[in-house]
Amino acid sequence: MDQILEAFTTGAGMLWKALWALIFGYIISAGIQIFVTRDQMASVLGDRGARKAGIAGFFGFVSSSCSFAALAASRSILVKGAHPVNSIAFLISSTNLVIELGIVLLVLLGWKFMVANFMLGILMTIYAYALTLIWFPRSFIESAKEHAEKAQSDEGMNTDQTMKGSFRDKLLSREGWDRIARAFFMEWKMVWKEILFGFTVAGFISVFVPQSFWNVIFLVGDGGAQDAPGFLIVLENALVAPVVAFFTFIGSMGNVPLAAMLWSRDASFGGVIAFLGADLVAATVIWVHAKYYGWQYALYLSGLLYLCMVAAGITVHYLFALVGMIPTERPSLQEMVRFSIDYTFFLNLIFFVIGAILIWLHLRNAKEN
Repeated sequence: MDQILEAFTTGAGMLWKALWALIFGYIISAGIQIFVTRDQMASVLGDRGARKAGIAGFFGFVSSSCSFAALAASRSILVKGAHPVNSIAFLISSTNLVIELGIVLLVLLGWKFMVANFMLGILMTIYAYALTLIWFPRSFIESAKEHAEKAQSDEGMNTDQTMKGSFRDKLLSREGWDRIARAFFMEWKMVWKEILFGFTVAGFISVFVPQSFWNVIFLVGDGGAQDAPGFLIVLENALVAPVVAFFTFIGSMGNVPLAAMLWSRDASFGGVIAFLGADLVAATVIWVHAKYYGWQYALYLSGLLYLCMVAAGITVHYLFALVGMIPTERPSLQEMVRFSIDYTFFLNLIFFVIGAILIWLHLRNAKEN
């Protein structure tokens, strides 16, 4: 019972540390969703090309970080006419380059991990584009698009809830804030279970899984955590990290506390970074891809993303090593989750009030309508 209590306390402490960042990030995400329509995205993403893929990546950057929302948005812009390669670029960036994810990484693991995750998203997009130049089976793509159109039609899904009008009109009008409140509420409705599950799992794993298990799963150098890992160790860590993510069933935001736990358990920098991108190959995500596109394209896409995240994790590791920026401190989870009256307390209080106001605004509007 003491261990169970410690596990819940650890998970709650990590959530407390990151709470203000989550609320802040989702407020920004909600606002952006009101200002940029998916029709606008799809209209400029119809052709293949490096520039178009880069634009798709930018659209993903300003989109939602919820993995399942990103899957739906990626399917939506594909159905609306975006090139499949551009929808993949959008999918990668909408789960790895979004603002709220970077803020939570900054809070839990520091600025180097935030920068590394940003680089991971960019490199994964570049590698995905390059690999699709080598092999991108047209028969898979046509079948996937037909499957996606049918699935979306069967769901009766309205793909664009965005408000029309200028940026100023949206920002200064009651309707604009009503829509922001609704988007904020819907974001949390989609991700709160994933977030709670992710932090709880991280707490239980940190307490109940011994260090010896992680030393078997993630190879370390002879000097342990302080030893600079060789290439084979970095490669093994990057290959295994997404497999661990496959069995966690957790999306992008839930992966952050688990990444913090892996870092405290001596996984290599490259392995942890690859793990941050591995929400795209979690078992639940692959199942959703199969539901959207059929198993043929789902397995192709999952294999493509796996290769990209492994290669990008290794690349980021050695780019950071080249300039001597690989983090050396490995704080324990107990150090990360200490409760105290500090800046975290006051930021949590401020953003909790703001978030509560937005939710109240949405519920009031829903009741009136």
